[in-house]
Amino acid sequence: MITALLIWLFKKYVAPALKNRNITLSVFVTPLKRLATLLALVCFSVASLAQEQTVKYNVLHSGKVVGHMDLYQKREGDDLYLKMTSEVKMRFIMSIKVDIQEESVFQSGKLISSRVCRNVNGKEKANRQTKACGDAYQTLAEGKCGQRVDQKHIGQNMMLLYCHEPDDNAQIYSDNFQQFLQVKRVSEHVYRIDLPDGNYNFYSYSNGICSKVDIHHSLYTIQIKLA
Repeated sequence: MITALLIWLFKKYVAPALKNRNITLSVFVTPLKRLATLLALVCFSVASLAQEQTVKYNVLHSGKVVGHMDLYQKREGDDLYLKMTSEVKMRFIMSIKVDIQEESVFQSGKLISSRVCRNVNGKEKANRQTKACGDAYQTLAEGKCGQRVDQKHIGQNMMLLYCHEPDDNAQIYSDNFQQFLQVKRVSEHVYRIDLPDGNYNFYSYSNGICSKVDIHHSLYTIQIKLA
């Protein structure tokens, strides 16, 4: 397409000007084709470069901002790297500061590894990992070897819920609980996930991405909203 367009422009505007000077068109066409090919390769290379994006969220409790969360995405071809960091400060009987860091690596749509680290008031409360291992996945929890997940291919985990809207009744892998959870559609673009500890979350979507998460805990309710 680029080559044809350049040649057409050359023939229409440049060639007539050169005709009276006895300069043949073939002198320019071959270099022009090479230049167009080079430009096409450059355009393709730029399109193939890693695509990076950071989406920012506010964390609210009782309508007040109590923290922030950043979701970093890096795509290189069929590979995807996700990193989520959050910091929340709340006060109940005492002041509580929670820092969470999550990472996920996907290759060709398959989860290769994930990690969840949670610190409360500077002390590590959770450090959980999931890694692809042959035809299954091996988990680690707080430094100890955990259960084996007998799945050859995990294509979706909880972090991906922030990137795109899920299907109704989809099975989503929880990197924190290290098991699959079911997604239930409750209304248009709103989904519920019940957690093994008795709590539950609602995920709301706008334009294909997660715009809000309502976290319902037995002790509190928190909202995560696009900043």
